[in-house]
Amino acid sequence: MTGHTLIILRHGESEWNHENKFCGWIDIPLSERGRYEARVAGELIKRNGLKPDVVYTSKLTRSIETGNIILQVLGRQWCDVVRTWRLNERHYGAYQGVDKTLVYKQLGPEKYKYVRRDFNGLPPPVESGKDKSIDERYRDIDVPVTSLPKTESLKMVMDRLIPYVRSEILYRRLIEENKTVLIVTHGSVVRSLIKYFSKVADADISNINVPTGVPLVYELDEHFEPTRDYYYLDPDLAKRGIEKVLNEGKSSASSSKPSL
Repeated sequence: MTGHTLIILRHGESEWNHENKFCGWIDIPLSERGRYEARVAGELIKRNGLKPDVVYTSKLTRSIETGNIILQVLGRQWCDVVRTWRLNERHYGAYQGVDKTLVYKQLGPEKYKYVRRDFNGLPPPVESGKDKSIDERYRDIDVPVTSLPKTESLKMVMDRLIPYVRSEILYRRLIEENKTVLIVTHGSVVRSLIKYFSKVADADISNINVPTGVPLVYELDEHFEPTRDYYYLDPDLAKRGIEKVLNEGKSSASSSKPSL
């Protein structure tokens, strides 16, 4: 491969993904399937000859667990790992912990898609003082805890994400240190990164869905421009996963395991 390699992955299925609930910043662990997906992701990275030098995760357990499993599969537990709230999932406000099918029925198909997928779609905020997702893990972060979101659109996710990615991951790790970076994060963050690197229009981002547990790769030049379009390490597995995500809230998802 040429240029600088950036591997991006949505964590494996969480218990609330399995139960069809909005997770957001609620700290939900991986399901059994999610741990399996993480191992598959590690095998895919290994089979493609990729060797991450540094791993970035969010502050949420499902991201951290996925990263740990991948490093174990790769035999690279010694890699530097950075955990940052800026890679957290989109804050889904008052919908956190709510069944997606219930929200779908309440809002109807068009508004549900707008709130869930539109660049400016915004769930209702969680009531002040009732956000159970904010705890001691955010005590020493780089912004006041009181400024953390109570709801987010994708635009708001990008506002807190992209400056960090540019300065910490792209400039520092990829360009200055010439590292291969693995980002293990969440669906909305992966969509934000695809929008940024692939210059997806605001109006088109609602059509981008991201599967759990399937690594995608960007090869970037010195100016952070892709030298080719991003690609999934298992396109067929990604296609099935995307279809599953697309139908969340509309029907029950398949419980079959991905094949290696």
